[in-house]
Amino acid sequence: MPKRAHSDGAVALPRKQPRSSTVSSTGSNRAPAHVTGDIVDVGTNNWIRIVRDNRLLVDKTHLLLHVMKYGSPDVILRPRRFGKTMFLNMAHDFLNVTRPDKELAERKRIFKEMNIHKVDPTFVDKHCGRYPVVHLDLKVVDMASVISTAIAKWHHAISDTSKAELNDSRNRLKQMKYSMDDCVDDGIAILSELVDYLSEYYNTQCIVLVDSFDAPIMEAYDRTRDRVKRYMRRLLSPLAKDNTRVRKFIMVGTSPVNLDTFGPGMNNCRRYPLHEHCDRSREDAFLYQTSFGFTKEEVEALLDKAAV
Repeated sequence: MPKRAHSDGAVALPRKQPRSSTVSSTGSNRAPAHVTGDIVDVGTNNWIRIVRDNRLLVDKTHLLLHVMKYGSPDVILRPRRFGKTMFLNMAHDFLNVTRPDKELAERKRIFKEMNIHKVDPTFVDKHCGRYPVVHLDLKVVDMASVISTAIAKWHHAISDTSKAELNDSRNRLKQMKYSMDDCVDDGIAILSELVDYLSEYYNTQCIVLVDSFDAPIMEAYDRTRDRVKRYMRRLLSPLAKDNTRVRKFIMVGTSPVNLDTFGPGMNNCRRYPLHEHCDRSREDAFLYQTSFGFTKEEVEALLDKAAV
């Protein structure tokens, strides 16, 4: 049976009688594999849009339980195309303060149809849309631009009387010279101010998500790499180390960067590499072991969904 093409290049799966798309996983700590949607798409990482547009998606929402259970900062290392950005986008869509209430109700409805609600029926109502999320994408190496973008994303959610403070911070960023030395102090101060301000405004702790934290280091030339590391340490350490305004701090990347090079400000982070051995005595030693990429059960669920 031919596949149905869409105008945006996505392909709909054939309407063949499928077997069940839910396959039980082995082990009591893992949710069953669950696949949603009918349209095959590649390259889209906007989680909420994928669900709303009925795109094919492997449900990883049960990972949100781990995100909120452990308070320590997490550093997750996985190869490219393993779903790191999708994971952060999913966490952002679930946790971020959502206005108006109609949109929040819609998001809760979506997540209650996912694995997260099957594993813990109270979790969605307790955590969905409750935290201001600061989401930094460091694939854009221009740090002033990254922080300015993070500030701009909050303009729609803050009342007019409060926007003036954020606008003032953004204007300070615009006035910076975009060289590393010039923007270090102001950029770090403004990011910390943003977290403090959002925590106070919403009367709750913030969530900080950092995508591709290693990209600026990898992009730097050998002669500037130490300067970039020092900047990254000063940028991220105040958010990851003993910050009472931050509920959860997560960084994802691809390279096995030694966190010791970031100094004592990052020594409380838990590393979750793919191949390296970690402390097996830790309760959360294998927390993200099956979280990125697809497990055997998830591949079988995908094949069932496609009636292959």
